[in-house]
Amino acid sequence: MELSIIIVNYNARPFLAQCLAALATTTTTPHEIIIIDNCSTDDSVVWLHALNNPRIRIIFNPENLGYAVACNQGLELATGRYLVTMNPDVITPPNWANRLIWHLNQHPLTLMVGPKSLGIGGKQWAGPRAFSRSLPAADRKFAALYARQSQRAKFLIGCLVLFDRRLPTEIGLFDEKLALGADDFDLALRIREKGYQLRIACDVLIEHAVHASFNRSDPVVNEKMATASWAYFRRKWATYLQEYGWDRLFADEAPVFPGEQAFI
Repeated sequence: MELSIIIVNYNARPFLAQCLAALATTTTTPHEIIIIDNCSTDDSVVWLHALNNPRIRIIFNPENLGYAVACNQGLELATGRYLVTMNPDVITPPNWANRLIWHLNQHPLTLMVGPKSLGIGGKQWAGPRAFSRSLPAADRKFAALYARQSQRAKFLIGCLVLFDRRLPTEIGLFDEKLALGADDFDLALRIREKGYQLRIACDVLIEHAVHASFNRSDPVVNEKMATASWAYFRRKWATYLQEYGWDRLFADEAPVFPGEQAFI
């Protein structure tokens, strides 16, 4: 298998349905889809049981095990040479995977690649999309304007990232103590600490609804899990946070780790 796409779902059935429909028409790379449902309380479980698609494998967790655990469950089942973890509230444009794979292969030190989007902050923000409200049309514009252009990044938002098997082998899987939040910042630091890079594909544009699961789930449970995740992240990286601060680690152009070049 060339590509394994791992989607963690929690109470996001309407978004997941749109996501899978888009993947079916935009993913030309031979692929499998692994869905991990984290004990959804909406109609996700019933809907997923009714799916009849040999390309899709589904894990039904008996409780909400958190995002990182669910991602790792999918990665352990994945057979693909390339791996994608993505949220169910993402819509992909035509030929998105081949383009991300090209950027990964073109830069040997890069372990992870992400796209541009209106629903992503930082350097991944696509800017106003006034030229078209249609994702395929807007993506074609980006693909033409920024063909095969990419830029290094200090972090990538985890709504959709692509990597290969070097990442779990050399960096490790998702930290399972990060149940809800900070997992993407944690991975970014682990990748950069080992001398590798993250990269934004400037010629790939996705749609991201942002916090689809959050908005359809119990806010008290969300807050509890997110607070625990961020508290653990701050403890884990306390030395770096105290020495450099958040902006130096993730926002400005200055290097942090040995061998890093300025992020310009």
